Amino acid sequence: MRPSTDASEPSPMAVDLDTVFQPVVEVGTRTVVGFEALTRAPSGIWTSAAGLFHAAERQNLVVEFDWRCRVTSLRAALAAAFPTDMMLFLNAEPTGLDAAPPADALPLLGAARGLSITVEITERHLMRDPAGLLRAVEHARRLGWRIALDDVGADSSSLALLELLRPDVIKLDMSLVQDRMPAAAAAAIRSAVTTEADRTGAVIVAEGIENERHERHAIELGAHHGQGYLYGHPTRLPTFGPTDEAAGTTATATPPAVTVRDPAAVTPWGLSRHVDGRRRIDEAGLLEAERRLVNRATQLGATAMVFVTVPASTTISAEHRTRLRDAAAHTALTAVFHASPVVEGDAYRHVTVDPYEPLARERSVIVVSPTYAAASIALEIGLSDDGFAIYESVLTEDREAALGAATLLTRRIPALDPAD
Repeated sequence: MRPSTDASEPSPMAVDLDTVFQPVVEVGTRTVVGFEALTRAPSGIWTSAAGLFHAAERQNLVVEFDWRCRVTSLRAALAAAFPTDMMLFLNAEPTGLDAAPPADALPLLGAARGLSITVEITERHLMRDPAGLLRAVEHARRLGWRIALDDVGADSSSLALLELLRPDVIKLDMSLVQDRMPAAAAAAIRSAVTTEADRTGAVIVAEGIENERHERHAIELGAHHGQGYLYGHPTRLPTFGPTDEAAGTTATATPPAVTVRDPAAVTPWGLSRHVDGRRRIDEAGLLEAERRLVNRATQLGATAMVFVTVPASTTISAEHRTRLRDAAAHTALTAVFHASPVVEGDAYRHVTVDPYEPLARERSVIVVSPTYAAASIALEIGLSDDGFAIYESVLTEDREAALGAATLLTRRIPALDPAD
């Protein structure tokens, strides 16, 4: 796009921006589970945020302005002590996400690593650059962010891209929620969205809920969460306290699963959603499966590789550490992914995991060799009555699933120092 030649139009990079936040609630209980950050235009030449973005397009400043909006929103969230267990939705243009963040934003992005951020890909121009869109999604995931596809149903391109993008959150357009589209079109959208959510674990958010009739319709559409004037208008964030009393919420909602497929997936669980045999299991049951797999890898010897992910909430026991050291001594590669620091004497490759990223909720053992491949992959889903972790788990010898997970984790292993 050519830059604007209108010298009288000010730059959107030079104006003061404001950010307001609209609550996202769990439909049915109306418990607040997150907020969406929305940019507001200053008074004067622009009357809306859309006008600001159009000016940015005219002046060839979309990337810079898009990042400025996100940075402004993050700064406001951090200033309000935004809770780490609530979802923070940020809007994004694909071209902005496909570019590196500005250098002066890096300290702020580092400070925001603990937030549960879901970045919303706006519907405009989704098909303009599908390859760039995929890159943008991958770049966002490298920052530890989940992905939401916004305004699904407003245009056919969003449905066409559902399976390609594998969003973690699917936001239904208000025209569907408010029952303002033909019945046949609405039925097709509902079928596509619920099928994708069932297959991947994506969370469905209904937008535009303005009254109880809209809320009932959102529930009929399969929405898990809702957003709209019924629950609150966009406004400034409260200052959150230790129990979020200022927001009137317990903030207990389970965050959306990571759903994308390899090579864009960021965790083994994201790749294992298609594997049959998922079940709920306690820690004792997982331990037995993990012991068998690590022992099998040790027996396979130098042609085997072992990949182990340990949740941030779990410590590596002395027994488990000894077993992993033994595997490392016999296999081609044993790599352990955990939030804890490296322990001197561990022969396996240690990969540090940020405790707030999706991988930090997973517990996995993946074994691959020329003659054998298997995986135990589990996701923490809560605690039992006696306080022990409960997991959703899959134990599989599906070779493609195991190799996909192993490939994904291999990409995260840093190079050894030449002196080692």
